[in-house]
Amino acid sequence: MGAALHLLRPDYNPLRNFLSEYLVGPFGFLGTASAYLLAATFLMLLIGLRLSVHPSGFLTASCVLIGVMIICVCVCAVFPIDLFPPDGSRPPFTRAGIIHLVSSALLFLSLIALILTLPSAYKRDEEWRLFSQTTLFFGFLFLVSFLGLILVPHHLRGLAERVMSLPVGIWLLLTGLRLRQPPNDQTHDRAFGHCAV
Repeated sequence: MGAALHLLRPDYNPLRNFLSEYLVGPFGFLGTASAYLLAATFLMLLIGLRLSVHPSGFLTASCVLIGVMIICVCVCAVFPIDLFPPDGSRPPFTRAGIIHLVSSALLFLSLIALILTLPSAYKRDEEWRLFSQTTLFFGFLFLVSFLGLILVPHHLRGLAERVMSLPVGIWLLLTGLRLRQPPNDQTHDRAFGHCAV
């Protein structure tokens, strides 16, 4: 859907326009649908982690943060952003635009906090311990690209946002693949023995 939106809106410059700006206009329903799909992906991630990773305070905090991210994505879909002028000046913000910006900021902050809590949850689970390094690596890439989004000139902010979304997308894909892997026999036997007792 994201690729289709880029083709359907040639008037938007991917180097300059934010992804959220695709929520506005004649094909905004596609942008809204893609936002809800992202929220559904985060929901599946929350459920998968809750069922697969050993319970801990860090896992609970991570699930709460993912829950906040789900709400933020849905709020961003309901309240579209105000379009930014090509010169990079601030638009006259509407109430919906302000709500969108606040939700986006909360989404980014929750994602940054998730980077800190989730690897600690993984380290408390033998099956997920190695994956904590992968999460930290992609979290570091996200933080670097987030700083890039803040520092780049306005005519490259769209590109910077797309670069920032890449580590998150790859991490989601790798986490989904990791969730699909069956537990090793030793862990399965230990869990079965615990249930039998």
